[in-house]
Amino acid sequence: MQWIKAIFIGLILIGLSVLAVFFIWLAPVGAAYSAKIMCSAIFVNGLPSSRAREVDVLADNNPLLTLITTNVDLRNQTVSAHAFGFRKRFAIYRPNLGCTLAEDTDHIARLRNSTPFLRPITPQELLTSPLPANVDRRALNNVLFDVMDEPGVHPERRTRAVVILHQGKVVAERYAQGITGQTPLPGWSMTKSVFNIILGRMRHEGMITDVYDPVLINEWRTDASDSRAKINYDDLLRMRSGLKFDESYANPLSDVVQMLFVEPGAAGFAVSKPLENTPGSVFSYNSGASNILSAAIRNLSGSRAAYMSRPTELVFRPLGIANAVIETDPEGYFVASSFMHATARDWAKLGQLFLQDGVWNGERLLPEGWVGYSTSPAAEDENGVYGAHWWLDLPGGRNEDGSTRDGAPQLPEDAFFSLGHDGQSLSVIPSKDLVVVRLGVTRKRAAFDLRKFISDLSAIFPDTSDNAPNADTSNGSQDAEAPS
Repeated sequence: MQWIKAIFIGLILIGLSVLAVFFIWLAPVGAAYSAKIMCSAIFVNGLPSSRAREVDVLADNNPLLTLITTNVDLRNQTVSAHAFGFRKRFAIYRPNLGCTLAEDTDHIARLRNSTPFLRPITPQELLTSPLPANVDRRALNNVLFDVMDEPGVHPERRTRAVVILHQGKVVAERYAQGITGQTPLPGWSMTKSVFNIILGRMRHEGMITDVYDPVLINEWRTDASDSRAKINYDDLLRMRSGLKFDESYANPLSDVVQMLFVEPGAAGFAVSKPLENTPGSVFSYNSGASNILSAAIRNLSGSRAAYMSRPTELVFRPLGIANAVIETDPEGYFVASSFMHATARDWAKLGQLFLQDGVWNGERLLPEGWVGYSTSPAAEDENGVYGAHWWLDLPGGRNEDGSTRDGAPQLPEDAFFSLGHDGQSLSVIPSKDLVVVRLGVTRKRAAFDLRKFISDLSAIFPDTSDNAPNADTSNGSQDAEAPS
């Protein structure tokens, strides 16, 4: 009987330990994640609260999230979430800024009172065009049917929007039920590529002298012995800052999860990370790097008002993007790594800007050479798959040692990509004069093969690079220099 008693006591202790772990470490993450994701899905994306919870929060996600209770206040445009009444977190919606996490009602009031005024943007609609005669319409329809289809009994692919631009015009688009061409959708890490564009615009306007200058972070410059002060903008853009950072979304205690959903300031958390390697020496994908760039833009902007207007005035207004928002952390810094929402057509505009070598409506918005720099691999990236906040390859094409995988769907050599969590993608193929946006909630890797989708699409469209005005058709040389 003693051993039965010991087992019983052991099981109780294990159960108590699990509960302690949940309430101390997991519940704050779960409550914050649920509140933030639901708030954005409801008040930014315009989805019903039931769909926001069942799909955007829970579908194919950590089962512990089912233990989180959420409450939606439509009148005050807030969402609260808690675990059995404990570890309560709030998210508040604000016009032009989307949703931001808050600790309590006082914090909500402070955030609401700090909402900036931004001048409205006149939207520029993309033109539409029929398919060229040399494009197989049936083959294209088959590819589009497949990307919107759910092959299994239960939805796992959950494609929400697909837009295809050919020669700068919309030739095909598809939307899931309840999603339209006016629905802003999250890009997650595609936001990183947008901050590449913001920095490029700042460089073009003379706000940044050189991307090889040390990044302007006050905390690093106060101590003359702080080696982090040597980190430059290029190091951050190319993910070789040398900072120690755990980029694991599956681990609720990882740096990236804590930065986005627990820490009061994403930028401040990223800035505080110690060096692990010499800056500029090792490629290591790191969402913290993007939020450090956000902090640097704040420091370069002088005032909070100027900083808050940077995305709008430098990018959204020139491109006629009227409904996009980049959400902030609780301290008021843009979460440059993850939290931009825009319609599928507006995401496509950003790709088209790059396809046109930074020229829009005949006006140069990015420095000459910026696109080539951004879409060239860093020397420290052994596999050559990453440029400057843009990807140069898609998953599934390489073996673990970096060699080309036999039988992998082939992609045009000049293609480059912006990729985000849950299956978001923006693909630019200059030699085909194509821009392809695919947005969804795809959490199982096997549910959707993005590489095959882009490979099949690119095979349908003929090579048009010789006739593409203003298009940059080369990824540039190894570790290409940024424009001076």
